[in-house]
Amino acid sequence: MTMLIGKVALVTGASRGIGRGVACELALQGANVILTARTVNPDQTATWGNDGPVVPGSLTETAELIRSKQGTADIITADLSKSSEIESLVTKAIARLGRIDILANCAMGFPARFEGLFWETPISDWAQQNDIGVRAKYMLAYHAAPAMIRQGGGLIVNISSAASKDDFYNVAYRVAMAATDRMTSAMAEDLRSHNVAVVSIWPRWVRTERVMIAAKAPQPGFTVTPEDLAISDTPEFIGRAIAHLSADPDVMARTGQTLPVVQVAHDYGFTDTDGHKPDIDDYTEQWVRKLRAIQDILRS
Repeated sequence: MTMLIGKVALVTGASRGIGRGVACELALQGANVILTARTVNPDQTATWGNDGPVVPGSLTETAELIRSKQGTADIITADLSKSSEIESLVTKAIARLGRIDILANCAMGFPARFEGLFWETPISDWAQQNDIGVRAKYMLAYHAAPAMIRQGGGLIVNISSAASKDDFYNVAYRVAMAATDRMTSAMAEDLRSHNVAVVSIWPRWVRTERVMIAAKAPQPGFTVTPEDLAISDTPEFIGRAIAHLSADPDVMARTGQTLPVVQVAHDYGFTDTDGHKPDIDDYTEQWVRKLRAIQDILRS
């Protein structure tokens, strides 16, 4: 399928993880994709914490993978903890390709561990989760929204998590996810009359590099069991959700919403890369019902 021919997508965190999968899938669907992250080349790959295992992935590798499948990818490096680099990123993207149709905010800061009582975890966990996980999303949308308005429409997608409503991982992470979902609904109100949609997507377990590392050897505060892997998706699955939302002429009906990715797959009828379409499990069904109730209250 090439449902995104002619569209331009800016994908953050595209060196690895969900961002890499989203970028690859949007390119496969015909979008011109701009990849951004801090890690440009393989020799710059990060470690898990100060002395943990290497987490592979780089922008160069993502671009090569996209181009090997006849996709189009441009690289613009940026440190999303720096406001000036965020503004420059958006300015360069528009100068290079003329527009931004999809802003996929996939980047997230990763602390050394994801669990622990908040007063016993490093204070730097707050910045790791909230500077990249919330502030950078706000700044990117701030600079991209005027261009989307001028061109007559667009889609902003914020990757979030059920931790915004449920209590797992640490306090800083939960706050970042809750702030992301609230920011999504607030931005949607401002942009509704301009035909720019804003949604949050909740992935479930995703087979990212970090998840697969933890599945082989548990990392501090991050354990992945065989049962978790059994209900996991590829990073590209989230990209397919974003592609279908962007191609939907009625996407404005979803603006402001928080969308579990499995529900999006059932709504549009797409599968993961292996042809599997996950069932809507009890947890997802419960949250879909609650999230829809919240939307009904907000509309009343």
